Order: sequence, then structure tokens, then C-alpha cells
Amino acid sequence: MTNPWIEWVKQLQALSQAGKAYSKDPYDLERFDSIADISHQMFSLLSGAPVEQVQNLFMPETGYPTPKIDLRAGVIQDNKILLVREREDNCWTLPGGWADVSETPSQGVMREVLEESGYVVEQPRLVAIRDRAVHPYEPVFPFHIYKLFFICQLVSGKPAINTEISEIGFFEADQLPPLSRSRVLPEDIQMIFTHARESLPVTVD
Repeated sequence: MTNPWIEWVKQLQALSQAGKAYSKDPYDLERFDSIADISHQMFSLLSGAPVEQVQNLFMPETGYPTPKIDLRAGVIQDNKILLVREREDNCWTLPGGWADVSETPSQGVMREVLEESGYVVEQPRLVAIRDRAVHPYEPVFPFHIYKLFFICQLVSGKPAINTEISEIGFFEADQLPPLSRSRVLPEDIQMIFTHARESLPVTVD
């Protein structure tokens, strides 16, 4: 079950953002700013984060509010899956990140694998689309995110750490390291192994 207060915060923020995108009346713009302030204060109380930190999460957002897109790659070699260790939380995840403008999802996920691991992949195949809000990722984010999972074929390359990634490795399904639960869940990885073994339709949930 999702926290209804978190969902109300998201809805208030979305209403404020959409209102500011389409309204020209200065009094209406003031009211939409007030709605945004209320949503920030609510999320601050719910999360324990300072109001200023919450405001910074929303500062880049303008125009009509839409979900963000997170791309994740499943790369399996010798029945082991590629994982990278994030310096931010010292935990492991599937290589991936935000989708970029002027880039297809397939191009984006291949780029992310190269940037985060040093490996070149191709033939990305979409296997799942997940609404982050209805799965137990931690922590809860104050904006909406769709997660796209792909299976990619390893072509070449070698592991290369960088400013975001401290370690790179392949792991068996039953020997996973501590996962970065903000980015990936154990069931995500099991799902990728299942899709790699069987011909299944794309999962949407």
C-alpha cells in the first residue's frame, strides 16, 4: 500500500506546477506558489528533511508535470548479472539512470551501461515497466517515476570505475550483494533472470 499522504503531496505539487505552466493571472500564480509551499511543508514533515532540501528537489521542474523515466539494464553473462556499486550509498544496482532528452530509451540504456560499467551492450529488449510508487523502493520520492527494465547483450569492453561507481561485477541470482533499494529490488533482478530464460510479455505494473 502506498502512503496516501505522500500521494496527496505529489498531487498538490503537480497541481501547482501545471497551474503555473498555464496561468497568466498574477493572483492565480501566487495561489499556485502557495499550494507548492504547502506540499513542500507536508513532505518535510513526512520525511524529516528540511523544507529547503525538499524545495530543491522541485526547483528544476517547470511546465506540465509528467513522470520521470529511470532506465535499468539487465546484462547476463554465464548465468551471472552485471551490477555496479554506487559511491552514493555504497550499495549495488543494475547499471542505469535517468533518460535523456533527444535520446531513445534503447540508446539511453546502452549509454548508461557504458558510462557506469565500461561495457558495450546492444540489442536492448524491454521486459518491464514499473511504477516506482507502488513497489517497496526506499526512500519514497516526492515525484513520480516510471522504471524501464531492459535485457541487453554484452558485446565488448572491460570494467571501468568512475566518479559515481566504485566497483563492478557479475553475480549469481542467489548470491546478490547488498542492493541500493532506491534503484533496484531483489525481485527486479529475479524478474530479469526469468525473462532471460523464458519468452514472456512485457510486465507493466
